[in-house]
Amino acid sequence: MKSAASFDVFDTVVTRDFAHPRDLFVHVGAGLRADGISPLDPLAFAMARWDAELAARRESPAVEVTLDEIYAVLARTLRWDPATLARARERELATEGRHLHGVPRARPLLAAARASAGPLMFLSDMYLPSAVLGGWLAREGVMAPGDLLFISGETRANKSSGRMFEFVRDATGMTFGQWHHTGDHPFADVAKPRELGLTATHFADVHLTARERRARATDGEFAPPWRSLLAGAMRRARLDRLPATEREAVLWETGTAVAGPLFHGFVRWTLAEAERRGLKRLYFLARDGQIFWRIARQIQAGRPAAVECRYLYASRLAFAGPAELESPAALRWLAAPTGHFHSLRQTLLQLGLDEAWGRDHLPAELAVPDLDANLPPATREALADWLLAPSRRQVVREAVAVRAARARAYLAAEGLRAGEPVGLVDAGWLGSIQRNLEQVLAEDGRPAPLTGFYLGLMPPADPRPAGEMLGFTNLHAPIPLVREESHKVLVELMAQSDHGQVLNFREAGGRWEPVLNAPGPVNLDEIRLFQEAILAFVRRAEETADAAAAPPGDFARAVIALYRDFHDRPSTREARVFGFLPHADQLYEQRHATLCADFALSGLLRALRDYRLRPPHWWIGGQIALGHGPLLRAFRGAKRAWWRLRGRAE
Repeated sequence: MKSAASFDVFDTVVTRDFAHPRDLFVHVGAGLRADGISPLDPLAFAMARWDAELAARRESPAVEVTLDEIYAVLARTLRWDPATLARARERELATEGRHLHGVPRARPLLAAARASAGPLMFLSDMYLPSAVLGGWLAREGVMAPGDLLFISGETRANKSSGRMFEFVRDATGMTFGQWHHTGDHPFADVAKPRELGLTATHFADVHLTARERRARATDGEFAPPWRSLLAGAMRRARLDRLPATEREAVLWETGTAVAGPLFHGFVRWTLAEAERRGLKRLYFLARDGQIFWRIARQIQAGRPAAVECRYLYASRLAFAGPAELESPAALRWLAAPTGHFHSLRQTLLQLGLDEAWGRDHLPAELAVPDLDANLPPATREALADWLLAPSRRQVVREAVAVRAARARAYLAAEGLRAGEPVGLVDAGWLGSIQRNLEQVLAEDGRPAPLTGFYLGLMPPADPRPAGEMLGFTNLHAPIPLVREESHKVLVELMAQSDHGQVLNFREAGGRWEPVLNAPGPVNLDEIRLFQEAILAFVRRAEETADAAAAPPGDFARAVIALYRDFHDRPSTREARVFGFLPHADQLYEQRHATLCADFALSGLLRALRDYRLRPPHWWIGGQIALGHGPLLRAFRGAKRAWWRLRGRAE
């Protein structure tokens, strides 16, 4: 006997933009009120609509009901005339239809079942008319000619009782022993059919994840439509791809549920602020700005753009020098930073010099054999003393001037000149590139003020940028960037580009182009996968951006909270991936580190006593997820208390 295959419908082969089915009622209520059909507040309508469904089920001998029966009760409750009832009913159907989508991850299951069983059967505990729902399923590529659709409201039988399976058996002549069913409900789609003798597969990929539930932000009956659509966009983006490995799954899910919402919120805010300020062009600074630029292009796709968006190859190293020359402390830091790693090569490059110059001019006691070796503090200071001596100050000035001239030529080719209404976009944190760009573009010794848009800002160091600096998280929900430096690295890891650091600029064939360093010990395929995940969220969010506009401040706080939850309470699998991605914090990137370490208890105790044994910018939340939680939580609590005593909780 030929085998049979059936599928549940909602949250198995199709899903909605809305995270929860009943959130759609609030959106319907808003539309009815806007059209003058119903005077009810959207939430009041949603409650009335849900109460009408419950009442209709109580009145039905079979419990299962149709949409017409629900609206008959609703019209009776709200005292609607037939015309109003018809308009409201059509509004709900139109809303359902617009926001219903096929589930990409279910397509392989459908194809395999169709190959083995032929036409498929679809079973749904649902009140919608089968003629309407069937059309939507065909539109989404779920149903094909010859497939059958059974709706509980029409069959008066549901899956939980087993009566729908019996109804379908009697209607088709199928036998339970040759029948396989797939669905998301553990009882109605798995336990009950197995009890009847069917085989069954539990397919729960469409269920909201913990972070998607947090985005919806309520366990109650109804959520604000924008909240529901935010969570729904996260879910739909997650379902757009079936990762091949567990590591890919972590990257994809974090891109769709953390980085995607955060970066989308930041770029939307940036575009709105730039337009409000009358800026004509935004330059998204390499490398963190690459994904922001791609998000901006996706937001602007298919619509008039008031602000032009360009990607600018930039780095702290390529523009370093002009701003520091007039500040002895800043110039000293350029020559002898106090970071974990600093080499002779870095010292030379940061001052605009190179290996050949060092070989010809450095005294023997400073010309260390290995240009890439980590210099001890005493050697760094001695090297800085020699290089910054008055007799060599002009050499440094000229080297910086040559590099600045090349940078200025590249910037001019990109249309970035002093006095134009333009802005810069970057992750953060001190505005160093903005300050240096303002000096590179300086006219008559005066810096050219620019407007900078940043995901987050720390208190800027002197010399400060001349122009305005705006921080997205600073404005809406400050992140403790000073107290927890892991925030900076984690955001930069999520914003990684698919190319190396900008070292300098050169002229080639009449055009100025960047000179790029090698990408370093990163996995470019993983970076591109993560960017695809972010853009998948942006695409899904933009599809419903006009459906229920989110209050800008509320949306910003919501997406920042999603990121904060990831930073503070990552899962073990998330910490295992993001805690061990390589990062570098030098102007010229040579030595890479990780945010977490594989500590045994003895090693952890030593690290708690000596900060030099900890990973640079240690991610304590990620380390907690990897083990020794009670000890690390106590350490984190003590650290936060210390910061509060200093009056610097953020």
